[in-house]
Amino acid sequence: TKLFRINHLSFELPHRDCFSDFTTQIQFGERIGIIGRNGSGKSSLLKIIMGELDSSGGDVSGLDGISIGYVPQTITNYEDISGGERFNKALSEALADNPDILILDEPTNHLDQQTRYSLMRMLDNYDGTLLVATHDTNFLNQCIKKIWHIDNGRISVFSGNYEDYINERGILRDVQERKLEILKKERKKTIV
Repeated sequence: TKLFRINHLSFELPHRDCFSDFTTQIQFGERIGIIGRNGSGKSSLLKIIMGELDSSGGDVSGLDGISIGYVPQTITNYEDISGGERFNKALSEALADNPDILILDEPTNHLDQQTRYSLMRMLDNYDGTLLVATHDTNFLNQCIKKIWHIDNGRISVFSGNYEDYINERGILRDVQERKLEILKKERKKTIV
């Protein structure tokens, strides 16, 4: 079943367009990883979806009555405990109400290997929709089934985990390089 829809979404900063005209539909139970360079707009996209930040254009529709659990990139509560413990506490609170959507912003940044593994196991048992901004390729391979890549002002959607995405990009690049080679050869023929 369809959960919500993103319609022609754009987000601009004073000196840069992060992304523009992004349209997609999110199904219930999808596991989406958002990737891109630092500053590309990953956290902003998550905040727009949650309604915490206004977009520059377009909208997100269909979220009425849908519960969202959110764990931000920097957890400032619980000053007296470690980063991993803070994350676990924030995640437990986010999951307490059994949200329809769980949004995690760079969840593995402050986690050791054991806590990362526990997080991935916990997410295996979460059956709602998962939206995660992360650079963690292991996490993207284990927990994610769809990639949104923010690059050069566009968001591209790929089905599969990170490894599938890298393979598909490699294939696309090979195809483009072959087309260029053919064009160069044809140009040489017309010049001669």
